[in-house]
Amino acid sequence: MSVLRNVYEQKVLLILIGMFVIASFCAPYFLTFQNINNLIMQISIYGIMAFAMTFVILIKEFDLSIGAVMAFSGIFLVKMSSYTGMMAAILITLLAGALIGLLSGLLVSVMRLNSFIVTLCAMFFYNGLALKISSGKPIMTQDPILNWLGNETTLWIPNLIWIFVIFYVISEYVLRKTKYGRNVYAVGGDVKVAELTGIAVPFYKISVFVISGVSASMGGILLTGMLNSASPFVGGAAALTVISSVVIGGTSLAGGEGSATRAVMGLFILGILDNSLALLNVQSFYQALLKGILLVVVIGWDYYVRKARVAHAV
Repeated sequence: MSVLRNVYEQKVLLILIGMFVIASFCAPYFLTFQNINNLIMQISIYGIMAFAMTFVILIKEFDLSIGAVMAFSGIFLVKMSSYTGMMAAILITLLAGALIGLLSGLLVSVMRLNSFIVTLCAMFFYNGLALKISSGKPIMTQDPILNWLGNETTLWIPNLIWIFVIFYVISEYVLRKTKYGRNVYAVGGDVKVAELTGIAVPFYKISVFVISGVSASMGGILLTGMLNSASPFVGGAAALTVISSVVIGGTSLAGGEGSATRAVMGLFILGILDNSLALLNVQSFYQALLKGILLVVVIGWDYYVRKARVAHAV
């Protein structure tokens, strides 16, 4: 890993610490237990999807459909549970997410369509499907299994946070310690070299979209449990938030560089920014503007690092 990339990682960590300190002093009630708990709970749902998005971006692809799949999954779950019971409905919903990801992966890998276009079309389709199934209205639910997942605690820590931690550990382990993870980095780093070394590139491209689909469905299940309702409108900004978090944390849009740990740092940076600005009653327009500026700066830095690396190699 280059010196510039190490410097960037250190800067991300310093920015995160600095934002936490500034928010502690400037934003009223930021350090209260209730606020910190709410912050981490919100980050947890996006975090599960951000870990999957890390796999997708590492392999130099995009998945813009995760928010729509999350919303659709919540609606699908509640409707399905009336026929099968909640536990079976959860498993079927996760399977549906896997099939959604499989379809996107096949279109991208086998038919060689652009992942941006494929998942953008999928986003519109599943948004429309969620609106149709729900008749454009939230659906209330009071299920003990969902409530346990979304609102109850184990050892004084919300179960949602435990699930987030489990997904983080699994993601980081797979990326750093397994052959699958090494091959994901290889495909994202240079797909032609990966093919020459015998890596089944189509399999890895398809698999990361399956992972993304399952994680989006999991996000929909957990959000439904936390809110005790499923809404077709909940996934609107999810894709932008998740991709922004992954990129701000230091995963390169050029592929081949990133980790679940970087995604966590990006999640907390955006989470603290949103939370503190909301506590300061800053209008949502300015919140979006600041996040946009931050994302542009990060993308610019990533481009500069890649250009500097190429120049150094020459």
